[in-house]
Amino acid sequence: MSWKNGPKLLRRTAVKMTLWYVLTFFVSALIVSIFLYVWLQQQLLKEVDRFILDESNGLADILRKNSGDTARFQRFEEEAATRRYYPFFFQIANAQGKVLYHSNSPGTIQYTPFDRVLSNAGKGRRTREDIPFGSQKGILRVVSTPVVEEGRLTYIIQFGTHLHFIRKSLLDFRESLFATLPIVLVLGSLGGWILTRRSLSPIGYIASKTRSITSASLDQRLSLRGTDDEMDDLIRTINGMISRLEASFKRMAEFTADASHELRTPLCAMRGEAEVLLLRPRLPEEYQDSLAHFIEEFDRLNHMISDLILLSKFDATQVELRMEPLRIDLLVRDIGNLFQVLAEQKGLGFEIDTREEVVLVGDRARLQQLFTNLIDNAIKYTPAGSVHIGLEKARGEILVRVKDTGIGILPEEQDKIFKRFYRVDKSRSKETGGVGLGLNIAGWVVRAHGGRIEVASALNQGSTFTVTLPLGPNVCGMSPIARAGEEP
Repeated sequence: MSWKNGPKLLRRTAVKMTLWYVLTFFVSALIVSIFLYVWLQQQLLKEVDRFILDESNGLADILRKNSGDTARFQRFEEEAATRRYYPFFFQIANAQGKVLYHSNSPGTIQYTPFDRVLSNAGKGRRTREDIPFGSQKGILRVVSTPVVEEGRLTYIIQFGTHLHFIRKSLLDFRESLFATLPIVLVLGSLGGWILTRRSLSPIGYIASKTRSITSASLDQRLSLRGTDDEMDDLIRTINGMISRLEASFKRMAEFTADASHELRTPLCAMRGEAEVLLLRPRLPEEYQDSLAHFIEEFDRLNHMISDLILLSKFDATQVELRMEPLRIDLLVRDIGNLFQVLAEQKGLGFEIDTREEVVLVGDRARLQQLFTNLIDNAIKYTPAGSVHIGLEKARGEILVRVKDTGIGILPEEQDKIFKRFYRVDKSRSKETGGVGLGLNIAGWVVRAHGGRIEVASALNQGSTFTVTLPLGPNVCGMSPIARAGEEP
């Protein structure tokens, strides 16, 4: 059964983490217990082998001194009878394997294979064997040790002891493990639960705190624990998300308030003018002039509403940029030619310098909107003088400059002109028909193309807007449609 389909209790993170901890702890404890069991078994066998070798060396000394004195062997065996923990047997054979003496205990023991014992003894090597005996499935540990005198094999000492005490010790050890393992498992489970609860306790705080934050309280933030761990990283991430939401809500509120104000003002003015017209009968020419003024205001409102819809799509990243290779120099020249007549009507000098052929990947319609806004503003806010449009390529970038000799912008105003509905001189903007959205749209278009826009201006000395656009990526690697606000 999976976690998702299990009971509600098993779907809790604390329970799942505790169960995983218990399982890991149990497997680890089991592996350690097996290791200790095997290690203890090997150590006990080494101790038995050491004991057998010591006793075999003692018998070898007896053989070298008194090879035919069986009384010494009997005394040795009697001494063995007094050993409680290591009762043993031994037998002595000649070089051909014939038994010359054996203790009383090994009468029923069969050594197999004896040929291997003789072969190893002839090479001067000991032979270790584990031999079953008796009805209780006992095991005898037998070590056959060769006795060599003057480079010649003379005797073979076979010395052994049963491993009953090792089996008993290992059995006691297993019983101890089985008795303590459940206790350790319970304690480990309790420790895992406490550790899990303490580790997940900040999540409860984060959940309750975030539930209390609404659109009316986006100024609240979660408090850091000061541990600089993953939980603090999570809190910092959530605080960053709340900050972005707060900024987004503020922009929406400002946008709504500004849009309402900008739309209400001309509507109130048109209503007032209509009421004045209705106060008394008027000549047809007066009605025609008022209706023409109404049409101008309707066009202005329609243009403003279109810009507002476009800006709302920008905010929702619902505007698609249709990226395609285009000649930016021809695009700028075509737009400039459209405005040249307007500049000549105002008596302004108008110059277009796009001699260098430049190809980039971009959205033709949005770039037209960008340069139209910049050139239109340059002509509107230049009472006398000239407007110059230049294009150059430098270090993998395209620089388009729109320079005028107009009224200029104060230094403290230059950082604000790209905000929505911001106008340096509202009375002058009303005369020119501006609502403070053109530069905001221009800035968005530049950023959507991975570029930047800068302004350099001085009061009554003119302004220079510089648009910098990247030449890359290449045409083959560009997606034909890129969503606004995303990397193309």
